[in-house]
Amino acid sequence: MIEFQDVRKSYPVRNGVNRVLRGADLLIHPGEKVGILGRNGAGKSTTIRLLSGSELPTSGTVDRRMSVSWPLAFGGAFQGALTGRDNAKCISRIYGRDIKDTLDFVQDFAELGLYFDEPVRTYSSGMAARLAFAISMSIEFDCFLIDEVVHVGDHKFHEKCQVELFEKRANRARVIVSHSEDFVREHCDRAYVLKDGIFRPFDDVDEAIDFHINSLHENGAANDTNRTTVAMPPHDPNSIYSPHPATIRRLDVPEGTQIELSILPSSIFPECRHQAWLYRPAGYDGSTALPLMVFQDGWWFKADDGPWQTPVVLDNLIADGAIPPMAALFVEAGKSNHDHGLASEQRSFEYDSLSDRYVRFLEEAVFPEARKHVTITDDPTKRAIGGFGSGGICAFTAAWQRSDVFGQVFSFCGSFVDIRGGGSYPDIIRQSEPKPLRVFLQVGINAKPSGRFDGLDWPSGNRAMARAFALKGYDYQLVTGEGDFSHIHGVSILPDVLKWLWR
Repeated sequence: MIEFQDVRKSYPVRNGVNRVLRGADLLIHPGEKVGILGRNGAGKSTTIRLLSGSELPTSGTVDRRMSVSWPLAFGGAFQGALTGRDNAKCISRIYGRDIKDTLDFVQDFAELGLYFDEPVRTYSSGMAARLAFAISMSIEFDCFLIDEVVHVGDHKFHEKCQVELFEKRANRARVIVSHSEDFVREHCDRAYVLKDGIFRPFDDVDEAIDFHINSLHENGAANDTNRTTVAMPPHDPNSIYSPHPATIRRLDVPEGTQIELSILPSSIFPECRHQAWLYRPAGYDGSTALPLMVFQDGWWFKADDGPWQTPVVLDNLIADGAIPPMAALFVEAGKSNHDHGLASEQRSFEYDSLSDRYVRFLEEAVFPEARKHVTITDDPTKRAIGGFGSGGICAFTAAWQRSDVFGQVFSFCGSFVDIRGGGSYPDIIRQSEPKPLRVFLQVGINAKPSGRFDGLDWPSGNRAMARAFALKGYDYQLVTGEGDFSHIHGVSILPDVLKWLWR
């Protein structure tokens, strides 16, 4: 089943906001063949991206309980420098398919010949579409997404595609977005018409087509312009995100305990003083070893008047059974013991450097203090570390350097750029044997700080990390948002990120 509940999707435009979906509801059951009709610009392709998970809604929920393909014949996600074979390998790893079976099927079906071992950037659009369709068919999705009529290759190849999709996979769900009423009538059992940001359901496809055609003749062209664009002050790209409900304290949920730790001077960072706080879950009796989360820039993540409200999130998720009871450490970057020392420079030294110093500091100076109050598991698969910006790359470095200490990482707007060499991580990952890590990355597409960081590209750095993870078969997620170098998107998804890490 796939279900939209009160889904809203907006995009910033030059003079306002384009509100594409306005509280839309939609339901696709397993095995159903559903068409989506609508005029140009109604939001059909946006719907496909939301269905596939390549974009998130501005608000509302998209509940997927079956595996969903990308739009068939869409090759936009290919890495152009990789060969067709290597792209197929990468996607096979992501979806847990047997690589040999995938390569055999794709090579035979796509009919690319020697081009299968050439970079995808050398392909014609038709060749790329054939490769994309073949890879789509190699993965047994529960639901296939079709954006416009599937015409791939010459007539003979087109017929082969029709058999593979519509006959051999006749029991799979299909969502077809098309301007071709005949195509929808032939392949769909029911349909929605997307009009004014709302899906209008029709059990009879012909009735849907009639409604769609009539709506095209309405004198709505001028009204559409007024409908989609709302004049407003300069747009804040972060304004589309709201705090997650799990950040709100619930009276029926017991609160964990927060303990300020006494961190002794460390030989690793000898000229600094550090602060750290321990979260201990409600009801903990000390008899069991707890999983562990570590947050960099700890005060920011734990502060009662801060944006993250992490202790509240942990209380709520633990009470709901969404994550196991766990301890959490909130660790601040070091502050210099000298008046002339700059906290920002010390933070960068600790967080942006690609060494094992910071994870050794945690092991030698912080963990012993935490163990005075809780028993912490030694299992790295039950330990996670995360942060924002430089705290995000710090978290990854700690796990990368010592995967025997941390097995899970989250990074919001991680600084995988050349501050202290972080831009080299994608190459390092590709050239190294895979490590037992699960990694979540988030970045805003407008996350490009100015000043001394002018010219550094946070979105590109995070996308390069994701490509490296995919190539090496890591368990990872990359979520891109419309925000800038801000915590606001991260705050809105933190509870879901924690559930993903601890699933």
